[in-house]
Amino acid sequence: MKKTWIYLACGLVLSLAMSSCKDKEKENEEEGVEAEVVLKAAMTPYVNNTVIPTYKGMADYAIEIAADVEKILAESNANEKSENTALIETAMDHWKQSREYWERSEAFLYGPADKMGIDPHIDSWPFSETEFIALIGNESAMKEYRQKLIDNVELDEEEYGMFGFHALEYMLFEDGKAHKVGDFNNNQWVLMNIVANDLRNQTVLLEACWAGFDNISAAKQQILTAAGLKERCTSNYPNGFGDYMINPAEGRIFVSYTDAAIELVEGCLDIANEVGNIKIGTAAVVGGEDYDADYIESPYSLNSLKDFEDNIVSIRNAYFGSKSGDASVHDFIAAKDATVDGNLKTAIENAIASIQAIPAPFRDHADSEEARNAVKVCGTDLVKALQAVHTVLAGNEYVFEEED
Repeated sequence: MKKTWIYLACGLVLSLAMSSCKDKEKENEEEGVEAEVVLKAAMTPYVNNTVIPTYKGMADYAIEIAADVEKILAESNANEKSENTALIETAMDHWKQSREYWERSEAFLYGPADKMGIDPHIDSWPFSETEFIALIGNESAMKEYRQKLIDNVELDEEEYGMFGFHALEYMLFEDGKAHKVGDFNNNQWVLMNIVANDLRNQTVLLEACWAGFDNISAAKQQILTAAGLKERCTSNYPNGFGDYMINPAEGRIFVSYTDAAIELVEGCLDIANEVGNIKIGTAAVVGGEDYDADYIESPYSLNSLKDFEDNIVSIRNAYFGSKSGDASVHDFIAAKDATVDGNLKTAIENAIASIQAIPAPFRDHADSEEARNAVKVCGTDLVKALQAVHTVLAGNEYVFEEED
């Protein structure tokens, strides 16, 4: 009789356990469905209202830069000793505007910017001033590199830092002010004309690879076709990388909206870590011997602090959306864990404030107390807040890749 009761009791416990497991599975399944619904609503505005307009703005101003440098070259052709600064100042303005869009894109460097090598191609740093001066002092080397850029030859890693934003920055800016056209010779401006065209081509390629070739302007389509870059876009991302985030499915880059949202947050984590621990941290005196005065982004334009702040804005735009009322990943996290969501909002605000507190120019204040504080606020506090968001989405902490 006692054994019968034991068997009955065991059966009841097993039955309850199985029922509990089924209930848990059903609950998890319902949560997964709910997550997909909310995150699906977030992906279209993220791609169409944040990512693509950011890349479009960058490409639009890069087109202006290329036109500006062509005018500078024409001035140099007419008078190699020209003291004209007005043409340089126009190019400087367009450089800063294109640069702002670029820095506001760094929360979404995954996808084409990374996979196609566009990021290192146009924005490698620290900029090697010594090597660049040697290059523009060597006629045969300049001719070789001009042809490489015209032919879209795959560059070696050590060559990336010779071109893109920072080569143009060096030629346009001197301590934040304009060079004269005559500060450089005609052959050097010939090279810069090619570099500016290359920056234009690469930024248009980036826009096309997210939006889809058919969804960029006819003028931009012509730029890519003439540069021999159309196939690179259409073969890698026929409908644009954004389509993979808006329409995830089995066998595609993202199999679910949750996967796409996790990628979005990991992009934010990467740039938060880079701003705090690399861009500011490597230049700041964190531990005496860690100070590296040459490891400063945008030192000739004195644009470093603006670069850093725009990087944090890129995180804010990616997480909350660029347009008021847009659905975003924030909506999902706020519903799941309001504390995690609130902590991230505060961390973003604090990160921007910590950068704004650093005395300008950063080049001269990289070892300041304010800079060291920004290392912690951006590189530790903001990263921790984003890690908590990642855990809500993915169930685990994001592990950063080791720097080479």
